[in-house]
Amino acid sequence: MHNNTTVFDILSQAAHRLASISATPALDAEILMAHTLNIERHTLPLHYSTHISKIVYKKFENLLLRRLQSEPIAYIIGYKEFYSLPFHVNPHVLIPRPETELIVDYALYYAHHNATILDIGTGSGAIAIAIKYNLTDCSVWATDISADALRIAKKNAATLLGKNKIKFLHSDLFTSLPHIHFDVIVSNPPYINPEIYTTLQKDIFFEPVGALVAPDHGFGIIKTIINNADNYLTNDGVLILEISDDLAHQIVNHTQSLPYTISIAKDYSGLQRVAILHKTIKNISN
Repeated sequence: MHNNTTVFDILSQAAHRLASISATPALDAEILMAHTLNIERHTLPLHYSTHISKIVYKKFENLLLRRLQSEPIAYIIGYKEFYSLPFHVNPHVLIPRPETELIVDYALYYAHHNATILDIGTGSGAIAIAIKYNLTDCSVWATDISADALRIAKKNAATLLGKNKIKFLHSDLFTSLPHIHFDVIVSNPPYINPEIYTTLQKDIFFEPVGALVAPDHGFGIIKTIINNADNYLTNDGVLILEISDDLAHQIVNHTQSLPYTISIAKDYSGLQRVAILHKTIKNISN
């Protein structure tokens, strides 16, 4: 590094180095630089000609080296934006993804005034908090099997909503829930087939495998949620699940004998991403 090295020079070099491991090398470099300088990324052009000290350069280089090992940007800088809200994340929780915002969209659509809503496997709390942030009159519950994840979810909730706005429960799916009924149940459960997990991009290996991979070729946990949700939904309740495109047909087939009507919604990439299951009361005739 030369004494006259500028922010623009370092960004250019970093993007070149990141090109081999990232689909968005320039963006990654900008996010890391903005984090290093403690500024908003959109203001970076105002600092392009600024000369960087050795101390600042070393801090940036340490972050860059982590990214070059495929560590996700969100873990490096410590947060990820979801539904226009900043969520603290670390390797104990899944990094919230843009397609998961569809779960919130559908929950906001189906939840009526003063609805009671449950988020299963809340992780960072992203879905539950985004719902509560937008539906302040609703009662929101959130569960997770991981105590570490719940600590992060509670921290995010306290920061973004205030304390005690969401009822958090340490639970393996429904097991620790009191027997109450919810108007809407949402979940982004593990649904990756273990057989393909090792073929995925390296970034994903930094995330908790228990939040990603499910037995029965990815269907196991979704199946358990569907089979048990009926007991926790109101008569006109709705179960909203994030799914993988390859599981959609299996989910539709599985629900044919259950008290649901089902629809599958696609994400912005055209992939089948959300299963919406309406609880139905079947007529009983003699």
